[in-house]
Amino acid sequence: MKRPDTPFPRHWLYYLILKYAVIGAAVVVSLYTIYRLYRG
Repeated sequence: MKRPDTPFPRHWLYYLILKYAVIGAAVVVSLYTIYRLYRG
């Protein structure tokens, strides 16, 4: 696996994991909010 260009070259794997974790958390919060709004 080639190392991508990230702000933290030494910790690029942790950076990618953290990035996808933040995106996943944002999606979960958005879906939960939509669920609560339409559920009543």
